Amino acid sequence: MNRSVISIFSLILALSLILCISSCSAGYKGPVSDHFNGSQFHNKEPHYTFSDMIKWFWEMETVNWPEWVEDPKQPVPSKKVDKGNLRVTYINHATVLVQMDGINILTDPVWSTRVGPFSWFGVKRVRDPGVKMVDLPKIDYVLISHDHYDHLDLPSLKDITERDKPTVLVGLGLKSYLVSHEIDRVVELDWWRDYKPESVDIVFTYVPAIHNSGRYSLIMANKTLWGGFVINGSQGRQVYFAGDTAYGDFLQEIGKRFKQIDLAILPIGSYEKRWFMKTQHMNPDDAVRTHIVLGAKQNVGMHFGTFAEHPEQTIDAHEKDLAQAIKLHRISVSQFWVLKFGEGRNVLPHY
Repeated sequence: MNRSVISIFSLILALSLILCISSCSAGYKGPVSDHFNGSQFHNKEPHYTFSDMIKWFWEMETVNWPEWVEDPKQPVPSKKVDKGNLRVTYINHATVLVQMDGINILTDPVWSTRVGPFSWFGVKRVRDPGVKMVDLPKIDYVLISHDHYDHLDLPSLKDITERDKPTVLVGLGLKSYLVSHEIDRVVELDWWRDYKPESVDIVFTYVPAIHNSGRYSLIMANKTLWGGFVINGSQGRQVYFAGDTAYGDFLQEIGKRFKQIDLAILPIGSYEKRWFMKTQHMNPDDAVRTHIVLGAKQNVGMHFGTFAEHPEQTIDAHEKDLAQAIKLHRISVSQFWVLKFGEGRNVLPHY
């Protein structure tokens, strides 16, 4: 572990402690459950320990990423799609535009140059978002998987909520934080809980994941819930957005409950060192196995090539590893898309 990594880690801990003392909320308060002990949320399956994290930092061997990637321009997304239709556009990182039934849904929106506690302190992006915010259609719903900075980017979320007044769906413990930042159209959900808007024929279900949370410091770790979403549209169409997650038995339960997943949006990046990341992030092989477990008709990769957060694999390693996993598990290449940044495609029905 080199001195620069040690210095950065120490600075992060110091800043996190200061931020927590000055502005941390108390986190979620509610009844004990099979994933909440009264103080913190926890995974149902084995997870890493604090000593594991220290070992990971100590052994970290980063590789060089390009300073900047210039992507080809893609067509601006359509304003909406008709009832029964489904279209997906990959913007960057875990930010995906899902258009179905005349409704526009945005996942984990991040447009900031850096993701971190300050605009000047955080991991810097290596490419522009594939869609400019000004070119986004009106957003009806925003799905926030968890509170890490690269998924809950407060400046981007505030810009979108001020412009479009969407409903924001989050896990337990996050509503009070967003309301304190003047984002007040917020629905808070536990795992397996549904949200059914009155005005449209659509249902959102917050589903389990294997990950963690903690926006400010280790002191506030796991005080808010993490998860993914299943979107149930008209005519039986279903979309699964995994958020940040490792591979686990919970996927079997998702597959049992939702049997017609037309589109699974799955993470395929930030997966090394594997001994540590296997309890937090899928790798491409995990993503292909998830496709098989869910019986999803179409898959699209996300969470790659945007921020060099802890690059222990090259910026394009996921492409080679995904190709190997597709061959190993004998699925069709056409079943797993890796879209260009800003690229959109129509998704055919499951049946």
